[in-house]
Amino acid sequence: MFERIVVGFDQSEQARDALALGRRLADRTGAELVAALVLPYPVGGSLVPALPADAWTAMVADARAALDRVAEEFDAETELSDSSTPTHGLQEITERIGGDLLVLGSHRSDPGRVRAGRKARQLMSGSGFAVALAPAGYADGPAGLDRIGVAVDGSPESDRALEIGVALLDGGQLRLIAVAGELAEGWGHWGSAYALSELRDISRKMASDSLERAAARLPEGTAFETEQREGPAAAEIQRASAEGLDLLCLGSRGYGPVRRVLLGSVSSEVIRNASCPVLIGPRGADE
Repeated sequence: MFERIVVGFDQSEQARDALALGRRLADRTGAELVAALVLPYPVGGSLVPALPADAWTAMVADARAALDRVAEEFDAETELSDSSTPTHGLQEITERIGGDLLVLGSHRSDPGRVRAGRKARQLMSGSGFAVALAPAGYADGPAGLDRIGVAVDGSPESDRALEIGVALLDGGQLRLIAVAGELAEGWGHWGSAYALSELRDISRKMASDSLERAAARLPEGTAFETEQREGPAAAEIQRASAEGLDLLCLGSRGYGPVRRVLLGSVSSEVIRNASCPVLIGPRGADE
């Protein structure tokens, strides 16, 4: 599934969370783990002064020393590069070395939660590789990968997320989650009302069909459970992430270039407040 997993490393505590998740995913898939550190360009511009030569030399030496420590602790290869922005640098490194998954950390202001920052959201806007986010404090916990959740809706994008979840499962249990929209009994004003019960029934049927379709795609012998929830999709998936999941797999939105990660409204909301690591796969190239 994954052959080369890149972890964005900036010498912060959240980077250690990302390294811990990257190491677990690499162990599960047999992938190579690469810690990537991006430094700012040493040359100046119209608004940014150039770094003095001795300051740049010291910065590079400090970065290499930090990467050497990471390489030993997490059994990782390392990449050091300079770029105009950390986001551009990480994308360039991942694409140049053929990385198929980039792992990032979350701000540690909210322990146990995934909080996608600006860098993560930018990297999820058209990247040709999967992106995973580790919750704040992940490196300090005993979390494994024994219970993997997959949000399914019958789309090719959720099928891709299901493939990833199955590939990462190793003797654990898969949890398939589908959400039916929560609708009121009726809608209207000025004395006119429109029954929504039929739409509600259709939404429930679609969620049920999605679960059945996903279960039918699982390899024989896969341990799994299904759960149909009702309500706002992002909120329900966030709640599910807090119910014992070690990883949540989501698909990209259903349009845009193939083999690219693109955030839809649900995934955008989930990565703001999930309670377990979240992995979003790129769109497949299926017809």
